[in-house]
Amino acid sequence: MTRIGVLGFGEAGSTFASALADAGAVVDSYDRLWEQGDARSLRERSAEYPGITFSLLPELLASAEVILSTVTTDAALDAAKTCVPHLRPGQTYCDLNSTAPSVKLQLDDLLKPSGAGFVEGAILGAIGVTGAGTHILLGGSQAQALSETLNRLGLNTSAYSQDIGKASTFKMLRSVFSKGLEALIIEFLMAGEKAGLQQDLWQEVTTLMADGRFEGVARNWVCSHAVAHERRYHEMVQVNDLLRDMQFEPVMTEATKRFFRRSTELHLADDFSAKPELMDDVIEALLRRIS
Repeated sequence: MTRIGVLGFGEAGSTFASALADAGAVVDSYDRLWEQGDARSLRERSAEYPGITFSLLPELLASAEVILSTVTTDAALDAAKTCVPHLRPGQTYCDLNSTAPSVKLQLDDLLKPSGAGFVEGAILGAIGVTGAGTHILLGGSQAQALSETLNRLGLNTSAYSQDIGKASTFKMLRSVFSKGLEALIIEFLMAGEKAGLQQDLWQEVTTLMADGRFEGVARNWVCSHAVAHERRYHEMVQVNDLLRDMQFEPVMTEATKRFFRRSTELHLADDFSAKPELMDDVIEALLRRIS
């Protein structure tokens, strides 16, 4: 049986550990709370996971074939540094934290002297929604082998690249959309609540997305940006003023106004006599003019 050590027992660690144990892996977990004053709460939580063993770090690292680091972004490097003296050839250390490509490369360099293999991981979805089925991209020379092992044990991974840094770059750039959309939705709902229109606005937007495939809606937004950005800029000036009149700070809306203003100042429309059919034409034109 595959022996897996899970570092950190928060939402990600506990979810993955449970799935791995249910699939037949021998799962050992360590959380630094074990060694702190609030360890009691963690021990109480551990009663909910009878298939998982909870150990001190040296014990976990002595037996694990695969180590999954699910600590926090700011603790990823420190966790690896603590592990290095206990690691050995034949083990695989996989960092699943939301760290930048440069940090993943630092981790790779940090672990090299131990002889253990390093695989970067990039969790793409919301574990609170999709649980252990959340898609994970893996990167590094051992990514394919680890992906096969973890998929056999109930996780949902893909070997994305042999190079360290590409999977995390994908994850970071994806967050431009996902985290940006999160912030935009929240600002939209806050403004709607101040105007007493939140439910009507929410219904309008969710209906738009439900009735039309998002791909088509998004593609039309990008393509029409080529010829409609100046009109949309002037509209967003008015929207921005309205929110300020409502005594609401338009953080995301201000950024949207500036984005459309940039396309106008770059004279993007000069490249297009009509709405293009391809999104790439718009993106390439913008990049060309910005550079």
